[in-house]
Amino acid sequence: MQKRLIKTLYFENGKLYVTTQGRRILLAECLPKIEIYEHVTEIPVLGRQSYTVKKRHISIVICSDMEYTREADEKFLGTVSQFELSADIQRADGVFENIIFDNLYPVEIDLDVDWTFETENQTLIRKVLADWIDDGGN
Repeated sequence: MQKRLIKTLYFENGKLYVTTQGRRILLAECLPKIEIYEHVTEIPVLGRQSYTVKKRHISIVICSDMEYTREADEKFLGTVSQFELSADIQRADGVFENIIFDNLYPVEIDLDVDWTFETENQTLIRKVLADWIDDGGN
């Protein structure tokens, strides 16, 4: 399997929300970076030409310059059941569009540096690819 970075997008006005104890609360404001990856696997077929299987996912990196609205420590993070990010990106026509990345799963949370999340939401991935990559956008 080969992993390839397709595109990096920089967002503005990021708001990281968490769901804890049934309540959705704003945890921090941030400037997220979105990386879109493609995994390519060649599948060999006996007596025929192999074929390719592609799978894409989005990696969201939130840097250490977050402005927290509350304390984020191991005890609090242990109560979080869901992460969600809302952020703006400027389209090619100059208009800002708000994108919501819901059902994020954390890959690594370093309380002193970066927080990294991923999503495999294919509808969202297709939208981002169509709006900002396929047309040569940002």
